[in-house]
Amino acid sequence: MKTKAALIAFFLLYTIFINNSTQIFAADKISSAPIDMSAKEYDADSIESAHFDENGSPVVVAESAVVMDAKTGVVIYGKNERALCYPASITKVLTALIACEETEPDDMVTFSEEAVYGIGEGSSSIAVRVGETLNMDQCMHAILLASANDVCVGVSEFISGTQEEFANKMNERAKALGAANSHFANAHGYHDPNHYTTAYDMALILKEAIKNKKFAECYGAETYDIAPTNIVDETRHLENRSKILRTGSPYYYPYIKGSKTGFTDQAGNTLISYAEKDGIGLICCVMADIGFNTYTDTSLLFDYGFSRYAERVLAQEGELGLLLPVYQEYKDKTIDLGFVRAAVKDGYTAVLPDVINKDTITIDYDVPDKIIGGINEGDPIGSANILCEGNLIASLEVEAASTIAPIPEEELIKQEMSEKLVRILLISGGVLFIILLVTVAYSIFGNPKLRRHRKKYKKQRKYFREQRKLRQQGEEARRKEQSSPEVYESHEPEEKSGDSEEVFVDGADLGE
Repeated sequence: MKTKAALIAFFLLYTIFINNSTQIFAADKISSAPIDMSAKEYDADSIESAHFDENGSPVVVAESAVVMDAKTGVVIYGKNERALCYPASITKVLTALIACEETEPDDMVTFSEEAVYGIGEGSSSIAVRVGETLNMDQCMHAILLASANDVCVGVSEFISGTQEEFANKMNERAKALGAANSHFANAHGYHDPNHYTTAYDMALILKEAIKNKKFAECYGAETYDIAPTNIVDETRHLENRSKILRTGSPYYYPYIKGSKTGFTDQAGNTLISYAEKDGIGLICCVMADIGFNTYTDTSLLFDYGFSRYAERVLAQEGELGLLLPVYQEYKDKTIDLGFVRAAVKDGYTAVLPDVINKDTITIDYDVPDKIIGGINEGDPIGSANILCEGNLIASLEVEAASTIAPIPEEELIKQEMSEKLVRILLISGGVLFIILLVTVAYSIFGNPKLRRHRKKYKKQRKYFREQRKLRQQGEEARRKEQSSPEVYESHEPEEKSGDSEEVFVDGADLGE
């Protein structure tokens, strides 16, 4: 019993700390481990295929799924769309995107021994030979149609030198696209516990990839022939593995424009597809799915996504956007002419997912800060970019809604002459005023006779103030003597002999 208990304990510890350790520490701050389909057993006959429930909502077999508007990135439908999953070969969407961005179609790839023999057992390939060369156009079709792992290795070595360095490039590109919950360990998707992503992240990656014309061409091809090479004498005929893309297949979807399959025991079945209908582009990604349910799930989700669109007026014709200042340059001057109204030339109505919040739709005006030289009504000014959650929906022309004419040159010359005349008059008046001011100042402060008179006047004023102070002191002393009963003698002040002096200045009485 003790031995059995010890074995059970050991098994539990191994499962928790050893078997899961890679996933736990590889999750890059994400605590949940990727969904592992290898431990699940299903009876295909017992699975209820994709359908709509009584509320009209889709019910799919896939453990994780997303439907995304290809233009705005808005999620129309999601089921565990941010759950970690193993992508398997839909990894090749990112590999092909990087290859299309960093190479030319006629670049030649020579395959190494590692590319030919380094892939895992049972890995899909087109059986390239060591030393064989293919151009990049052939490589892209082999990757996206035949899901060739050997070609993925060769392309990754061609671009980055090693598979490891290319995986680093994949992770950098994914993060730049907003795929924050992904980590790629190789270029082909062969199972690695440290190689995971989400349905949402993969949709973001495909949203960027379909903008690349070369990628879109390869991604949507049904068949492709690789001509004989330097080693192989036969033509390789490639067929797209995705049955949802193959006309004549029971799983064919009429609006499909591109699709990529994936499968490993741990990932289950994965599928990422792009479809267009009536000008609407949708991306659908299903992960941790089972067999052909990837196609029925995807078709149902596309139908659901296309049904969730409605027209929305985003701009009215002539709608005022903003006011722009208008200036006229003349010689070394900038003349302010006023403001011109800038308006959208044509109205714009878009068909958008009905889940979009109107507050996420904004208009970014690409117009100059100012207009020089006047402008006429109807003249183009710039553009108004309509954005939804930061994604460009449309770019509309902005035009002038009013006219501001420049001032004629003859009028400017007259104004200039008038301004010169005014300046001359102002300068002349200023000079005359200064002369007058100096003259008055001199007459007041610079005349010697007047200075002597002012000096004499100040001296006389000082004398009278002293005399008045003495008189006030004498009167105060007399009042004190008269009011004191103990005083028997009168102390009359002696009269000052001599005549009193009377002072006049130029005949004027200078009393207080």
